[in-house]
Amino acid sequence: MPASLAPMSPELFADFKAGKENALEQFFRANFEAFTQEANEKLEDLGGAQKVAASAILDAWDRRAKLESVEQLGTLMHQAVNGEAAHELRRRGAAQHMAGSHAKPHEPTPPESLEQWWTKVSAVLHAPHPDAAETARKIAEQRRHDAAAHMKKVAGRKRPGVYVIVALLALVGAAVPLWYLNKGAVATKAQQLLDKQDAKSMRSNDGQRGTVTMEDSVVVRLGSATTVKYTKSYPLDARAMQIVGVAAIKAPKLDSPLLVRVGNIWVLASDAEFIGRSFAEDSSSAMLKVLSGSVTVQDELEQKPLAAGQTMLVLSNGTFMDLDEAKASLYFSWADGQFVSSNQPLRKVLTELKKWFALSIAPKDSSFLDRPVSMTAPLDSTKIAIKALEEGAAVKVTLVAAGRATLVDNAKNVKQK
Repeated sequence: MPASLAPMSPELFADFKAGKENALEQFFRANFEAFTQEANEKLEDLGGAQKVAASAILDAWDRRAKLESVEQLGTLMHQAVNGEAAHELRRRGAAQHMAGSHAKPHEPTPPESLEQWWTKVSAVLHAPHPDAAETARKIAEQRRHDAAAHMKKVAGRKRPGVYVIVALLALVGAAVPLWYLNKGAVATKAQQLLDKQDAKSMRSNDGQRGTVTMEDSVVVRLGSATTVKYTKSYPLDARAMQIVGVAAIKAPKLDSPLLVRVGNIWVLASDAEFIGRSFAEDSSSAMLKVLSGSVTVQDELEQKPLAAGQTMLVLSNGTFMDLDEAKASLYFSWADGQFVSSNQPLRKVLTELKKWFALSIAPKDSSFLDRPVSMTAPLDSTKIAIKALEEGAAVKVTLVAAGRATLVDNAKNVKQK
């Protein structure tokens, strides 16, 4: 059953949120055993459950500045414990499946004392932030050592394909917790690099689209009126990008996930393609659609998976919401070369038409701007788009200059006829 947080006074919570280490120690000592038991109900491995509990507590500490209540802290802890435990079970299941009939039962990890675990947590707190390249090198070196040891133990079996797969699973299984514990520091460093004046960017204007392939084979499809920033020495210093506008990004499977900032969230992508949208008028909210594979959506307090075909809206305050199908069509159909509106307000449709067709349409008055509009038009034909708008919104569009037009309500004239 879910663990309950030990009683936490307002003073202790305030000290925890302020980053006082003695508050973390009190929290750790009061809650470590309970969350270990919660994880152990899923893992049936006390030592492994201790690792999950410690990781969850460090994660809460990493996100402490955004916590607003003890209840929110408890929710975050449960999410972290369950997420880490579920990942460990999936890793074990994959390893068992790949090993087939030769698979040995999982060997539980020997548990350690609370003092030993606090020493480990304290060591993580005081360790210097690792250089990304050096960390990756050390991880790879350690995993090669682990893989060699594993292959030596099973050398009598003649299934080399399985050896390679199991070794790779061991690498991934060990690397993920390290990323989980340090993702806050990695994201912070990535944002700092993106905020520098020497950060690079690719841009598109109204009515423009383009495709760029990066050094690491990441493919970026820019939507209209969009800027995609990336770090100066991408991908050497950090595989990080930021979308201001809308773009479809396809990330191949590499050693580390691609980090993409969209609004106030990060999207972690590997072997996946997704669309991210956050224009200035979206007020730091983010809209996402996964085209293939799956991604992880991360804000200051939550981490959510998103699979192919799924869409999501993340408000600027961190609230995760489903994105209804009609809005998803309006915001994401450009990736298929189409402009699609399904009963969307005319004022919103006009804003989108300006982006995708470089067509600024000024209505004669605002009395009909809330009228629902349904229309479909290819992005390569402004003429068809205007005709579809006239039919779908019962309006009359008159071009007055290149890229400019006026709009009048035609519904009254239709009724009179």
